[in-house]
Amino acid sequence: MILTLRPASPLRALFTALALALTQTLAAPLQAQPVAQLPQSEFVYVTSEGSLRMRGAPSTGAPVVTELDPGALLRNLGCVEDPQPWCQIQSLDGARAGWVAAGYLAPYAGADPAALRSPAVPASETQELELRGGLVYGTLAPGGIHDLITTAPADEAVTLSLAAPGNIGIAAFVRPATLLARGDAGAPLTLILPEGGELLIRLADRSGAGGDWQLMISLE
Repeated sequence: MILTLRPASPLRALFTALALALTQTLAAPLQAQPVAQLPQSEFVYVTSEGSLRMRGAPSTGAPVVTELDPGALLRNLGCVEDPQPWCQIQSLDGARAGWVAAGYLAPYAGADPAALRSPAVPASETQELELRGGLVYGTLAPGGIHDLITTAPADEAVTLSLAAPGNIGIAAFVRPATLLARGDAGAPLTLILPEGGELLIRLADRSGAGGDWQLMISLE
């Protein structure tokens, strides 16, 4: 008997190729989908390239509360991971709260953003200081808040000049809670307390990098 081999029809060849591709796909190991890390920090920031929708519940079908800009800093109220990773967040002023997908958030490692506006935020380190002209220096821990507590004389100008990385900010308060001035490294602050009183000088790390600082105090 003589067997004659005939070329497969184009349609049969197509079915054969599809079957082979399907077999290879089923045999290949399944690729795990990336799982969002739930941020455990007290504050988080938005990492999306465009605006991010804050919703009324942890679901893409929930009503939109507002839209958040990239880089927006928020208070983290807690996260869930079932059925999908979502975090409940709140604006820093407390005006808006809602849910966003955890994959678009990253932990904020700096100090409480309110630290340079209010001494009600507790410091991580406190130092008693005799107020006189001269240099004070130290190292601020990542995310740290360092308070220098002193007494200012009446009707005498006190100038504070901070030399530090740009992530370290400075603020001055009359205790217990009156903000006198705040600023950045390289921009001197001049304070005058007509009646004198307790002065709180606060340094806070705004990025989580920490760093060395030097504070020059001048009295006039």
